Amino acid sequence: MPTNIPPEAWAKFEEYRRAKTPEEKLRKLQEFMALMPKHKGTEKMEKFLRRKMAELREEIERRRARKARRGGPGIFVEKKGAAQVVLLGFTNSGRSTVLSVLTNARPEISPAPFTTVGRPEEGMMEFKGAQVHFVEAPPVLREGGHLTRLALGLAGNADAIGFVVDGSGDPVGDLRDLLTIVESAGIKVGRPEGRVRIVRSRGVDSVIVRRRGVIVDGTEADVRRLLESYGMDRVIVEIDGRVRLSDVEEALLGEKRYKPALVFVTRCDLTTEGLERVREEFGRVMPVVPISAREPPDREELGELVLRLTGVMRIFTKPVGRKEPSERALILERGSTVADAARAIHEHLYRRFRYAKVWSSRLPYSPMRVGADFELEDGDVIEIHA
Repeated sequence: MPTNIPPEAWAKFEEYRRAKTPEEKLRKLQEFMALMPKHKGTEKMEKFLRRKMAELREEIERRRARKARRGGPGIFVEKKGAAQVVLLGFTNSGRSTVLSVLTNARPEISPAPFTTVGRPEEGMMEFKGAQVHFVEAPPVLREGGHLTRLALGLAGNADAIGFVVDGSGDPVGDLRDLLTIVESAGIKVGRPEGRVRIVRSRGVDSVIVRRRGVIVDGTEADVRRLLESYGMDRVIVEIDGRVRLSDVEEALLGEKRYKPALVFVTRCDLTTEGLERVREEFGRVMPVVPISAREPPDREELGELVLRLTGVMRIFTKPVGRKEPSERALILERGSTVADAARAIHEHLYRRFRYAKVWSSRLPYSPMRVGADFELEDGDVIEIHA
């Protein structure tokens, strides 16, 4: 059954998926629902909206209650920049050192345990066109307790987890324990077996499935029926690797099962033995970054690594008539198209889009004139004509 969900409604849904606070997410879903027609073709989407809005209201109330009980701020830290990475580790693992080496923050660094137990410390790591938001969580305790719950709450909300282990101690054992604690809290760490990307397109009139992998528990027809049940009727579904129908549903609704992660090994200026052991044991599972106050990691390389892990990219916009693109990049999901960029800038550009010019070293020539469905990559420069 045709759903007739208007483009301005889908624009609100995209804003919901990009929103960074529960209050903003709730507001965008309310706006989407107000614009969505109500009939049999949108029943499943309406059920999802009501369930998700109820969950967001509960989350907002829980945070208000925690704030009232403590008489101060809750544990929620609003996301900033292109991605938020929460630094998670045991006491004296070097979380404050990582934060001070990578960002402009100057937390208190002390060999005494439990130095960081108040409001989480934050800092921004600058690199070309973007920022990564690092948050130092309270220490994780093996026996659990209030501080551990606070730290895990921050980790669950983050775009990625940065595990911090002391390279001069037992970093492999510490990382194993941290992974056990995190996964027991329902946070799945790692890389999924496959990837699903759903793109709305004005160039198609149905659900088109482009598969370069396996749908483990279904068929392409099942994917089409699933999306049509949510009112999606003009989309391209790109499938890579091994995926399940639940992966397709999560890609549509912006709910991720896996939390990207990397591990920072501190005190590498004292010894590299622990670093090598972590690389040998976990290097195939997550990136391993050595931390030394004398030789800090390259911020450009680390920034690009975080963007890849969290599935976003930088697109530099160039207004028509200007010679140089903007210094601050537009942050989009990887696999986004020119149409996605236009919509993210302004609905007016998306509705009146005629063509775009793209500058990139990967193209046979630059600028190249492209259409709305042209897929962008990290670092592309785009000029939109409407």
